[in-house]
Amino acid sequence: MRVRTFTATTMPDAMAQVRAEMGEDAVILSSQRSKRGVEVKAAAERKPAQTLENIDSVYGRLAALEAELERRLVAAVAEPRIAAPRAAPETWTSDAIAARLAFHELPIPLIAKLIRTAEKLGGEPGPAWLGQALDAHLSFQPLPPSLERPIVLVGPPGAGKTACAAKLAVRSVLAGRAATLITADTSAGAANQIEAFADLIRMRVESAETPRALAAVIDRLRTEDPDRAIIVDTAGINPFDPPEMAHLRDLVEAAEAEPILVTPALGGADMEDCAMMFTALGPKRLIVTRLDIARRLGGLLQAATVSGLAFAQGAASPYIAETLEPLNPFSLARRLLTGAAEPLQAGAPS
Repeated sequence: MRVRTFTATTMPDAMAQVRAEMGEDAVILSSQRSKRGVEVKAAAERKPAQTLENIDSVYGRLAALEAELERRLVAAVAEPRIAAPRAAPETWTSDAIAARLAFHELPIPLIAKLIRTAEKLGGEPGPAWLGQALDAHLSFQPLPPSLERPIVLVGPPGAGKTACAAKLAVRSVLAGRAATLITADTSAGAANQIEAFADLIRMRVESAETPRALAAVIDRLRTEDPDRAIIVDTAGINPFDPPEMAHLRDLVEAAEAEPILVTPALGGADMEDCAMMFTALGPKRLIVTRLDIARRLGGLLQAATVSGLAFAQGAASPYIAETLEPLNPFSLARRLLTGAAEPLQAGAPS
C-alpha cells in the first residue's frame, strides 16, 4: 500500500495529481485546507515490482541483495518453520544474529541494513549490539507514566485496545494522577468488557457514542479536574473501510487527543498495509500487544519502518495487573534474539 500527500491550489488540481501519480483506483484518505491551498492524502496498491520488460533486471537486483547475506542465512533457511527458537548462545556472532532475524522473517534488505549499521557502530555482537542498530533505524517514544493530554486508542478488531486502556489508567493512578476511561464503543459486548475492567480497578467509565458526545464528556471532565488523565477506547475497525475510518477520524478530532495505534504483534506482512492506513488518523506512536504469543516479529518491524510510527509500549499479557512495558531498542533486541525481554547484564544499556 502506497500513501502520498498532494498539495495544489484547488481540489480539482489535487485530484488530477492523484490520478496522474497513483491511478484511477487511488483511495482518498483525507483532505483539508492549508496555507498552500488544498492537501489531499491518498492511498493505492503498490505497483508491481516487475513487468515483462524489466523482469530480468529486477531478479538480478534481488539476487545481489540475497547474495550479501547468503552465507549468514543458510542456517535460518534450513531451519524448520515450526522449530522452537534456539537458546541464546554464550557468545553471539553477527552470523548468528542475522540468522535470528531471518527466523523472524524480516526482509533481507532490512536485515542487511541492521547488520551493516551494527558493524559500523562497533562493539561485541549481542542484544546491545543489535539494539544500537534498531535505535538508528526505528523510532521509540514511550508514554510518560502520567498522561498530560487525552489519548484515543485506535486499531483493528481484537487488538486489545480495551485492556490497554485499563492498563494505562492503572499506570496513571500509580503515578499519582486520577484517570477516567471513556468508551466510544457502545456495543453490548464492548460495554460489558470495559465495565468489567473498570470494576477491577475501581474506576468509573464514561460512554460517548458520537463525536459531539465525546467532546462534551471530555470538556466536562477537564472542568471537574484539569489534571485528570483521560483514555478513550474505540471500536475496532477495518482500516480499509472508508466510512469506518471517517467515523473514527471524527472521534479523534472531537477529542482533541493524541491517537495511538494498538496492534497485535501477530499479523505478518499484512501489518504493513494496516499500519499505513491507520496513519491517516494522525498517530505518531503504537502500542504492541500479544508479545507473549508472537514467535516472529518481522511483520511488526517492517510495519514500523514503512509507516514511521514510533514504538511506545508493549503488552506481553492480557491481565490488567501486568502493566505495559516500555519498548526501547534494547528490550526489542532481546525479544528478537532470545524471545523474551529479560534485563541486560549490569553495565549494558537498558
